[in-house]
Amino acid sequence: MNNSERRDNLIWVKNELEKLYGPIDKDWGERPLRTLVQTVLSQNTNDDNRDRAERDLWSRFTDYEDLATAPVSKIADAISTGGLQNQKAKTIKGILSSLAEKGKYSLDYLKSLDPEEAWKELMSFDGVGKKTAAVVLLFSLDKPIFPVDTHVRRVTGRLGLVMNGEKHHETLTELVRDDDMFQFHLHLIHHGRETCKARNPRCEDCVLVERCPAAEGFLG
Repeated sequence: MNNSERRDNLIWVKNELEKLYGPIDKDWGERPLRTLVQTVLSQNTNDDNRDRAERDLWSRFTDYEDLATAPVSKIADAISTGGLQNQKAKTIKGILSSLAEKGKYSLDYLKSLDPEEAWKELMSFDGVGKKTAAVVLLFSLDKPIFPVDTHVRRVTGRLGLVMNGEKHHETLTELVRDDDMFQFHLHLIHHGRETCKARNPRCEDCVLVERCPAAEGFLG
């Protein structure tokens, strides 16, 4: 399947998921640094635990400067409900320490960079990978880099939208229209959680089954 055929298939998948889950309006409520901290807290945990960890964090610290000057152990204790607290605390403190050297606890300077440059800049922080950086860019800075979590990786792989050996973030960033990225990303996550599960996917209930190469193996 060439890229033109894959784009056509991807548009069909996008449209079917929109029919199923409905349109999603883009929310620009969060500043990029807060989104980055939230996304670090979300690693390897669910949304409820992430939200509890964030509430606990800001009940202990008054602002980014207070957080940046705190010991890693104190930050870790504050976010323990989210799990992996030592690793996440080190990442958060490292990000803030780097920003302090730039003179301001803000990521607004990324607005002037092109998407690829901004992506690389975010990934220069220790502990910030492709997915975390892409979430910040797409959700808070309107820069078209497609975030890929475990659900997106699984669903797009099973559908043949991303082939074995290809890089998911880069491939989907190329294939998906900029204006479609926000909603399509969220719809893929929803579909991965509800239907295209890692174990025992519900192929018999899936609106995408007719174009899913993996479905035959699950349906027997």
